Formats: sequence, structure tokens, C-alpha cells
Amino acid sequence: MIRHPRTPFTARIAGLNMISGRSEPDAVMQANGQGIGSSEAVAWQIARVAGDKLLSIADPLCGARGKAKSLDAVMVPESGPGTYQAAKKSVRSKSSYGALMRYDVRVEDGLPIDPDKAAVLIQGVLDDPRSWRGTRRWRFVLTRVGQSASLHAYIVTPKTTDRLCAPYLTRGEVSCQNGNRVVLNAKRWLLGVDSYGSDLTNYRRYLVNHEFGHALGKHHVDCPGPGKLAPVMMQQTKGLGGCRKNPWPQSSQD
Repeated sequence: MIRHPRTPFTARIAGLNMISGRSEPDAVMQANGQGIGSSEAVAWQIARVAGDKLLSIADPLCGARGKAKSLDAVMVPESGPGTYQAAKKSVRSKSSYGALMRYDVRVEDGLPIDPDKAAVLIQGVLDDPRSWRGTRRWRFVLTRVGQSASLHAYIVTPKTTDRLCAPYLTRGEVSCQNGNRVVLNAKRWLLGVDSYGSDLTNYRRYLVNHEFGHALGKHHVDCPGPGKLAPVMMQQTKGLGGCRKNPWPQSSQD
């Protein structure tokens, strides 16, 4: 594997602006690490996936509050209060190789996502041998909020995504890595994207691996050729470019 210089305090956008139909450039800028702005009222909207089909609320990451909101559709708040539920789980890595990366997880209040279940899912992805752990260069440990952590993962509403990702223009549609923050847009977490269709499980794996990959200093790459597996650092959110979807850094070609 080609070694890349590690740039833990840079910010990159990975994704697609679905409103304007334009993707933002793959740029790198120093982040100031400032917090989010003032809180906003929660405005609820019915979010749709490809083909205008509504995603079932029977998602294992949705808490009881999420299930009570609707029996037919996931309800994604466009904005939230800018306050968070902290995941209380701590999970160690199964690996003893590589630099130790400690991170914690927060979910914005008002989202139908259980923070502990989401945190365990994220750790399961990062601690999979197909993920960055498989390079033996890094290993990840999930910590409780308040304990020592070098990275902070957020699952937040689109407007809070915009604030945490600024100065980048996520425009409520994409996710980012900004300084020591890994910001996962709840719209993408709950609804996925066209390129993954109904395969939300693997899209979440891709989203986690891609954004944490930026925190490790990884840059965007292109599709290596028609029919090949898409590299995890390819912007698969905006399309596959002839490649096949792939959520893992360590996947082998067929």
C-alpha cells in the first residue's frame, strides 16, 4: 500500500450536492476547530430514497422515539438543536497492531438513531479486518464521551452538518471530515444514496470507512476501470463511474 502523509487536522468534503447537481471540488483547508452556531427549531420532512420509495422505519439503529414517529417512513429532521446524545459504550479493538486511534460518538437530539447502537456499528466497521485495521497501520477504540479521544464522530441533521463542516459547502446533502470531527449526515445515514440502492448496510460501511479514511490522511481517487471494485476513497456517494460498489479499504478484486 502506498503510504500517504498523515494530515489529521485538515478538512475534506466527500460527496455530492444533490440539490444543485454539482459536486464540490476535492479541496483541503485548515480547520479552525470552532463549535457549531446557535440552535434552531426542528423542522420535520419526509425524506425519500431512489425511486421515491420511503425507507422503512424498522431500522435496528432507530430508537423507540424513532419508531413512534411513523410506521411507514423514516422522518429526517432538516435541522436540529445542536445538542447531542452521547454514546456510552466503550469497545476495544481486536487488533494489537498499528497506531491507536481513540474516538467517541455523538448523535444529535431529535434524530431517530440510538447513539449506542450507532457507535457499536461504527466500531464494528472500523475493527473489521477488511477496514483500515487490516493495514496494520491503525486500530480504533470506541470510548465514552468525556474520555480521551483524538477523533469525534457526529451523526447530525443536514443543517448541523453544514455548520460542523464549514467552510465547506455540504449544502445539507453530504458528509465530511473536518479537523478532529468526522461528520456523518443523518440524511445519508438513514437514506443512503442511489449508487447503493437499497443496500443501506454496505453504504453505512462505506460512509464510515471513507470519512475516517480522510482522518487518516487519505485522499480521493477515481474508478480504476469498468467493472472493477470502487476504491473506498472514491466518491461513491455521487456515483460509481463504471465501478462496482465497495465499502471496504481492504477488499480484493474478483
